[in-house]
Amino acid sequence: PAVGAVASRVGTRPAFAAATVAGVCLIVATLAVPSQRSEESPSLRHAVRALRDLRLGAGLWLTFLAGLAFGTVSVLAPLRLSRLGAGALLIGATFLGAAAVETAAAPVIGRIADRRGRRRPVTVAVAAAIAASALIPLAAPASVLVIVLVAGLPSYGALYVPAFALASDGAQRRRLHQSLAFGLSNFAWAGGQAAGSAGGGALAQAVGDALPFTLLGIAFAVTLAMLSPAGRRVVSRVFADTTHGGRAVTA
Repeated sequence: PAVGAVASRVGTRPAFAAATVAGVCLIVATLAVPSQRSEESPSLRHAVRALRDLRLGAGLWLTFLAGLAFGTVSVLAPLRLSRLGAGALLIGATFLGAAAVETAAAPVIGRIADRRGRRRPVTVAVAAAIAASALIPLAAPASVLVIVLVAGLPSYGALYVPAFALASDGAQRRRLHQSLAFGLSNFAWAGGQAAGSAGGGALAQAVGDALPFTLLGIAFAVTLAMLSPAGRRVVSRVFADTTHGGRAVTA
């Protein structure tokens, strides 16, 4: 949406060409990053076997869920804002504002996850995501929807930090190379993003915005149920992690 806002002013060719140039610059920059040797396994076969690890699986699920949410919102929310009378600049500013809040919150979430365990920030983020998923298709006028998006979208992004930490924990326990764990996380994110944008858009076109956001809320609600006292026995092995100081934390 932010690139789209720029494109509305300067044209699609310059906007997307600039985004492409930025991507190429990042590719070139990676060539300067020195490679590091590791005793962990870099094989794809080992990565498939490592998916049995509950921590790694939980991290990938949370990453997929966040991608699913962002894919759904990035397609449907700009269209809803436009129907409510918002212009391209306001739509772009809304998503930039949400990104700024998410960026500021990420270090705080990371510190909480390290010091108090992964489950607490995940539980709070999932509960907030349920509320955001319920409010986005209902909020009106445009000014109210802008507030809901700026406040609610960071709840989706808040899942990334503990999700990546869980995936890293699982990879370390299975002696899987961290680069493969990060690759699996990216694969999970891309799958969620594609499913949310394509599936959410198709459902919204057929029956309206309410159904894709309802399904998204159900996915978050099921995840929250697994974090409740009744579901803790199932996930206790997932969220029993270790802080940087080496002290075990039972989440």
